[in-house]
Amino acid sequence: MNAKHPGAAEAVKKGTSGGAHGVLITAPSLSAFKQGVEMTRKRGTCVLVGLPPGDFPVPLFDVVANCITIRGSFVGNREDMAETLAFAAQGHVKADIELQPLSDINNIFTRLKQGRVAGRVVIDFAGAAAKTSTKSEPSKVRQPEPA
Repeated sequence: MNAKHPGAAEAVKKGTSGGAHGVLITAPSLSAFKQGVEMTRKRGTCVLVGLPPGDFPVPLFDVVANCITIRGSFVGNREDMAETLAFAAQGHVKADIELQPLSDINNIFTRLKQGRVAGRVVIDFAGAAAKTSTKSEPSKVRQPEPA
């Protein structure tokens, strides 16, 4: 799902038969916050993390009529962090990342501007991608889309 697609919220609603039970928006963007509320199902919860600039107009009628809960989360505490890291360590979080060399920075910015980066790009300053991994499990890094 490309969140930049104009019909992303409707596609989520269609694909989930009514919308997501829980939506977690981590992008500090008003449009992402709006989209998150739009893809939340009736009686669902949308959690907005971070603080983008400006005001966030909420479609009050839709939120009230559909009993949608909107929660804000600005900062967690140490217990939250420990629980989050334990959750990830148990394999419940799948990161969609690309490891790219610093020499490819211009192509990376071009792809970002064109909306052709799914997930995150991590810049490899040390050239670790060229080295053999010493971990027991190979890294699961997605390859970038062709330019």
